[in-house]
Amino acid sequence: MVHREKMDKFMETRQALGQFDAIALTAQGHALDLFTDPATIYATYSAESLRIGDRMQIKSISELVEPVQVAGAMALAEQRRVAIVERSYKPDGSILTQVDKKVEDYLVDQILGLYPQANIVAEETSRPLDPGKAYTFAIDPIDGTDVFSLGMPTWCVSVGLLDGDLQPVAGILFAPRLDLLMFADVGRKATCDGCEISVPRPVDPLSGRSSVMVSSRIHRWLDLKDYPGKARCLGSAVLHFAFPLIYPTVDGSLQHRGVHIWDLAGAHALLRSHGLTLEYLGGEPIDYAALVDGGPTTDELIAGSAGEVESLRGILSRY
Repeated sequence: MVHREKMDKFMETRQALGQFDAIALTAQGHALDLFTDPATIYATYSAESLRIGDRMQIKSISELVEPVQVAGAMALAEQRRVAIVERSYKPDGSILTQVDKKVEDYLVDQILGLYPQANIVAEETSRPLDPGKAYTFAIDPIDGTDVFSLGMPTWCVSVGLLDGDLQPVAGILFAPRLDLLMFADVGRKATCDGCEISVPRPVDPLSGRSSVMVSSRIHRWLDLKDYPGKARCLGSAVLHFAFPLIYPTVDGSLQHRGVHIWDLAGAHALLRSHGLTLEYLGGEPIDYAALVDGGPTTDELIAGSAGEVESLRGILSRY
């Protein structure tokens, strides 16, 4: 009975401490005795845990902006060095270049140095996830590898940060050939090239003057014949998702199934910061818990303002 009462008290204290997990409470080498009186535990560790818990939070990823730009410059230098980048194919048929791996390794090293309290999910290399870490970075070293390998300009480096609930809370997009840098820090609205974004109202939405960004295979799943404007494909899902945020003639973006968390997280954070949406075509929110292991999406995706997304849904049909 005494044992049970002490365990109950300990669990009550642990619950009250909330964010102070066992790692934080013992980070300075203190032993955590399950049968220590809860008041003693709190008195001994609370101040220290508050400091450690604060350090475990990621309040900004601004220190990562420059490394992302360096990564983009690395990829750009390699693209300019050769006419066509040597490429191979992954088991799912997507394209891989040695530049992808080089850029990814650099970004992983930078993130591990700056934010050791976070997991990393990256396109080219699988890493075990630590459930004790409250944050997860999703890295796409080159989004648009196909167009990149062909020497075309519409590719980018993308990094997204997901919080403990696996919701995208910060993102960086850098497209060197377009001279485009978009950044949404934790708790802040996205900027474009360092300037505030005034989200454009669509010009004649769903008209002959408007555009929708589409992935290269969307026609296999969706019938676009009733869309009155132009369907445009650049070869980068991240750029497609982000463009409704900065271009007034873009109604939204459509992406075929089979993309991954690194294709979504950075752009989704940019959109969320200004109240735009990225979700499944059927209306379901993206469940990042189902994607954090690197698995693919199983339905088409749609992005844009809430009003434009609903308007697009109204004229699209599935095959």
